[in-house]
Amino acid sequence: MKQQRRTFDEVADAYASVRPQVPPPAVDALWEHLALSPDGSVVEVGCGTGQLTKHLAERGARVTAIDPGAKLLQACARAVAGQGVTLVESTFEAWDPAGARFDAVAACQAAHWIEPGVFLERAVGALQPGGRLGLLWHTDVSEGTEFWDATQHLYDHYLPDASGKPPRTIPLHVAAYERALGADARFETRPRQIWPWTREYDADSYALMLSTHSPVRMLSEEGREAFIAGHREVIGQLGGQVMRFHETVMLRAMLARA
Repeated sequence: MKQQRRTFDEVADAYASVRPQVPPPAVDALWEHLALSPDGSVVEVGCGTGQLTKHLAERGARVTAIDPGAKLLQACARAVAGQGVTLVESTFEAWDPAGARFDAVAACQAAHWIEPGVFLERAVGALQPGGRLGLLWHTDVSEGTEFWDATQHLYDHYLPDASGKPPRTIPLHVAAYERALGADARFETRPRQIWPWTREYDADSYALMLSTHSPVRMLSEEGREAFIAGHREVIGQLGGQVMRFHETVMLRAMLARA
């Protein structure tokens, strides 16, 4: 898991260009939930190349953005240049807030790399009483579509372990976090929110996107090239364009006041 988590830094520029952006309604809902006062403070866990960071900073938050990838942080720095974001090269588990307390903790497409109990313990240590927690994930709900069915033989051959099929794993992580939050008396939870969206790809853009997925990065170079080439072939057979169906999911909670 730790090795997979660090593969994104190898493809930081591709990650910045091809990975999904946060849907505007989800950004609005997160911002409403975080309820930050002017100049409020937020820790973003696993900021990556800044897909969420830029929205938080543009709205006036004082953002401390944490990520273990140096190249990812460089891309994030470009995305938020001049907005006063504090960038920290670290995992959330190893990060030392030096006694500081924050108004909010947020993460997008990142919390699942940390065991829920560990993440929540670290969040409690970083939040002010009454501080808000907002966790976002993008899930793939394309199962059963023509493209999905036509590419499953590639997963079966190159990534036979179910954990290597990204569309199926994120919902399991979301459910695990939902259970952990519900069982933690220190947090008051809110119902999950979901935003559906679609994205169209041609062979080049889908190949680039696949190249940023951690299970694909873990393949040998030969296996990775063959896996991606197989997807290119299927997209060509389907007319050169394919649609993927997604949902962005948000879990919300508030740390109980002392």
